[in-house]
Amino acid sequence: MGDASGAPVKPGDTIEGRYRVIRALDAGGMGSVFLAEHVLIKRRVAVKLLRSELAEDADVLERFMNEARAAGTLGHPNIVESTDMGFTRDGLPYIVFEYLEGSLLTDEIYRVKGMPIRRALRIARQIASALVAAHAAGVVHRDLKADNVFLTDREDASDHVKVLDFGIASFIEADGGSVRNRQMVIGTPQFMAPEQITAPETVDHRADIYALGVILYEMLAARRPFDNDDDPEAVFQQVVSDPVPALGVPDLPPGFEEMLLDKFLAKRPEQRYQTMKDVEGALNAFASTVRPFGRDSAPIPVSSPQEAWPPQSPSTMPTVATVVSLPTPPPRTGRALLVSAILVLAAGVSLLFITSKPTQNLAPLQTDADKLASAIEAATKGAQLRAGGFAQSPQLRAAVETDAATVRDMVKGDFMVTPAPGEIFELFQLHDKTVVPMLMIPDGPPLPTRADNQPRLSTDGKSLVVVVSAPVLTQRSTVGGGVALAVPIDLSQVVQQLATHTTAASLQGLSRPVPLGPTPGATPTEVPIPVMKDLGVSLTLVANVPIAKDETGARLALARLGCWILGGFLALLYLANLIRTRRRG
Repeated sequence: MGDASGAPVKPGDTIEGRYRVIRALDAGGMGSVFLAEHVLIKRRVAVKLLRSELAEDADVLERFMNEARAAGTLGHPNIVESTDMGFTRDGLPYIVFEYLEGSLLTDEIYRVKGMPIRRALRIARQIASALVAAHAAGVVHRDLKADNVFLTDREDASDHVKVLDFGIASFIEADGGSVRNRQMVIGTPQFMAPEQITAPETVDHRADIYALGVILYEMLAARRPFDNDDDPEAVFQQVVSDPVPALGVPDLPPGFEEMLLDKFLAKRPEQRYQTMKDVEGALNAFASTVRPFGRDSAPIPVSSPQEAWPPQSPSTMPTVATVVSLPTPPPRTGRALLVSAILVLAAGVSLLFITSKPTQNLAPLQTDADKLASAIEAATKGAQLRAGGFAQSPQLRAAVETDAATVRDMVKGDFMVTPAPGEIFELFQLHDKTVVPMLMIPDGPPLPTRADNQPRLSTDGKSLVVVVSAPVLTQRSTVGGGVALAVPIDLSQVVQQLATHTTAASLQGLSRPVPLGPTPGATPTEVPIPVMKDLGVSLTLVANVPIAKDETGARLALARLGCWILGGFLALLYLANLIRTRRRG
């Protein structure tokens, strides 16, 4: 049933006697999608066929069928519907989907060069609604991206969302179409949550929440937070370690950007929204604050009980003149003035005993400690990822079975391990748990690491460095040595933030303090930093926080002065009234 071009079917072919192929719609590393028509009811459908070489892999075949079952059983208006599945005469599995007319969300984003907030929220809410249903059924997409969201138009609404490709695309290489190693990370780098890179075995539904955040970011800014088509490893490093760049989009609802960066795109899963239902609620709340275009903002009339009867015009309303007798004011007595003066002066005296204490705003320090912990954890996991990649190099597996001189000769030749600027790379052998250094790039003393592969923090008194290691297996799959990698941790953003509300700060708990500003002086404030348990250290943020201006004291002094002036004035009135009364007498 195949043709010369290698496609599994060609226009005019019939699949299982039911679906006549009209034309090819799309082709990729996983397989091909064709426009077809049911030969009896003439309904147009999209038929996806798996590539023949992938059909022989039981794992891929199972997930291909799971995709069909997910799309066929979830029954959600925003999830593409699957109506049939089976095998061709050549044994190729296929899935029949509803045929959609419209455009991919990616194409629409860059066609309009970024969407207004109202349209982006309308699309994101539908994606969230689809994922609520999927997660409730135990299905995690794991490859959610703008390319897997299709926009169609219905009679009652435009931008109707259909979410595509549940599951199977996560196991396919984008470049060659081969099945990925099951131990490797899966997904599309630009849309992957950090845990998909550092700990893929822990991935759950919160990775879809992160991916939806990337889609929402891309819809608004017409760019992705992290993107580098030429170097996926660089994207991995950015996703794990770098803060998400600001959107730079004007006229967003107050608090929206903070919500997107902190609750969708947080590095740690526990810091994001915990369910897609929470995401849907947040998007609905922001959508309700965005006024639709073209609607006038008119005041809402408010009626009161007095307006329940028809008001009369000014010309017909009667005018009634009423003579009002004002009561005679009570006579001023000297006793009242004296009592008032005594009370006011007593209030001024009592204010002398009320004191104010200078205050310090310590809340930002806890935020700084959390940011320090996040920076250390992200750098550690990124370094572990890089060290693990180096350790799997075939050259290093051969090198640990040679000697230091041979390894140095390899470096002079075509040596593929190149540490990034500022990093230090070490290769060592293990002999009866004894570490034998073989190579340092650049040259220097051995790194403070051992065969336990636990990360360590160190400092030279100027910067903070994480040292990680990974075992290197020999050709016989035994541990012959290891690689160590020292990576400097970028604390510049934390330092800038500390400078806004502290006069001095440092990181303590290592062999030397790490400066984060001027050296703290006497009586500093100390805040523990919640770092990873694997690091085996207790770190503390030590800082001097300036005392806030004592505005309360100034207000108390002003109140005392006011009491004394008023009390003195009342006392003078009392004396004047007393003198006038005696003269009359």
